[in-house]
Amino acid sequence: MKDVLKEKYGIKVPEILMKGQLQTFTIHHTEFVIVPISHVDEEELYELYQLNHYMNDKKEPYLATIVLTKENYLSFEHDENRYLLLKVPKTTFQPHAIGRDLARFHLKGRSYPYQISKAQRIGQWKMLWEKRLDQLEMFWRGKIYQESLHPFEKMFVEAFPYYLGLAENGIQYLVDTELDEDPHPIDSATICHHRFHKNTWLGDVQMKSPIDWVFDHHSRDLAEYMRFSFFHDQEEFKQYGYKFIEDYDRTSPLSPFSWRLIYSRLLFPVHFFECVENYYLSNGDTFYEDQLTSILDTSDQYEAFLQSYSSMLSMRTKRMVLPQVEWIMPVGK
Repeated sequence: MKDVLKEKYGIKVPEILMKGQLQTFTIHHTEFVIVPISHVDEEELYELYQLNHYMNDKKEPYLATIVLTKENYLSFEHDENRYLLLKVPKTTFQPHAIGRDLARFHLKGRSYPYQISKAQRIGQWKMLWEKRLDQLEMFWRGKIYQESLHPFEKMFVEAFPYYLGLAENGIQYLVDTELDEDPHPIDSATICHHRFHKNTWLGDVQMKSPIDWVFDHHSRDLAEYMRFSFFHDQEEFKQYGYKFIEDYDRTSPLSPFSWRLIYSRLLFPVHFFECVENYYLSNGDTFYEDQLTSILDTSDQYEAFLQSYSSMLSMRTKRMVLPQVEWIMPVGK
């Protein structure tokens, strides 16, 4: 890798260190990160580079920037994989309130003036969710007739009908929202993250990485942050789960359309889908068996969370009540 970096960037790297899953090195007190990007095609990568350049011009704090090769390419190849180089900001990230910081980030991203196509996700949720659901249902139908199943597969086969129902409710809620509510200016597309959570900016390397980005409705980041908090830090979620969204709303007031999109995204069980998909992609890593067990064990609590979101909204905003999903259990049941 050192030889490749010298050839492609003309830099002599003294030592490459691992920080979590990332390779990093430091030159003249500046940190660089080598990011694998084989999953991103060239067209999308160019769009992310343009977004990165735009947010840099907007003086977005703690922003990592893409470094071009000597020949002005965005990426390079090594051992049949593609990578790019990010220059990490020198200042240490000190978030005051992540909800407020995210709202400000979205406000800047919303003013991006150029067309986005490959990294675009806004308006595509229904199509993407239905495709994902159809694929997993076909896979499930193939499994239910097998006689010998691994413990993970047995859990998946038994649990899928419940998550199929939850997914269909999420899709219907999204459709109803788009029919019932008129979007406000705040509902235009902005720079979002594939899966935003408290470690996205505060991970092993503290930075805002453009490789995490998609162009979407801001409710994506709000819903995924709350979902992650629910599943990965229950105590913190109980204390601060709604403070995050209230901080966001105070900085950039959410529309009824936004509140309902957040709920539709929380209804759609992305966590279940990703766990099953990752299990098979990893060739049966037992980590995902434990994860699925945890997801199934907390399904009642997740229903209670969906109910509490609806209750919180009617108390918090005093201006709207979410349409109910009838079978979601009331709190305390």
